[in-house]
Amino acid sequence: MSNFVDKTLSQSAAYIKGAVYSEAFARKKGFLQGISARTKLVSAIAFVFLVACTQRIEVMLAFLAIAGALALASRIPMRFFAMRVLFFVPLFTGVIVVPAIFNVVTPGPELIRLFSAGSWRLSITQPGLHAAVILVLRVTSAVSFSVLLTLTTRWNNVMNAMRSLKVPGIFVLILAMTYRYIFLFLSVLDKMLLSRKSRAIGRLKARTACKLYAPIVGAMFIKAYDLNEKVYLAMLARGFNGEIKALEDNRHGKKAREAN
Repeated sequence: MSNFVDKTLSQSAAYIKGAVYSEAFARKKGFLQGISARTKLVSAIAFVFLVACTQRIEVMLAFLAIAGALALASRIPMRFFAMRVLFFVPLFTGVIVVPAIFNVVTPGPELIRLFSAGSWRLSITQPGLHAAVILVLRVTSAVSFSVLLTLTTRWNNVMNAMRSLKVPGIFVLILAMTYRYIFLFLSVLDKMLLSRKSRAIGRLKARTACKLYAPIVGAMFIKAYDLNEKVYLAMLARGFNGEIKALEDNRHGKKAREAN
């Protein structure tokens, strides 16, 4: 049990780092990499809005095909792209989709009967399955365009694009700091797991392992609260006035200096 929890937490942390914090593709020469961050941000929002408005399966499949073609044109491997997209879909959508396909949640014409006892039955209904397919395709399409944006655009450029589009500064600030410090806490979690394993000898029982992992969770909350205070005080000491200033892309900065 202890081994399983260790591997699950470590691999999950590593996978989230690779899924979100991946700017290697933003440095490649591809189709989307050559487009300005503001244009990509507006386009991604427009695609997500169109996906949210449509109810037709074939239209959503067309959006998925467009996202796949853009990924190939931007030199992103399809296996890598698909894994990044499908990582979020089961995690957040499965909880809603699975109950919706049954007759106890979505009544309608019976498609597949799973269990029956007297007058009570459990079955998959046609409206429930259709609604589940629509929701999964909608979320997958929306996540695809969001992943394309994050993979082909440096985070600082995304922040600059938001500010140029008059997005409220406090929203950009919270988003930027959340993105930055989630990786710090994942790194802290890795170190805490390594420290715990280095002090354990042999295999641990499930109850003992739970007692060891509970303080880790509590320590993470305490570290987050303590770091919140220290970071804010450090920002105030450096003259923070509520405005966030993200570094621009080196190429744009070089052009600006040459123009001056």
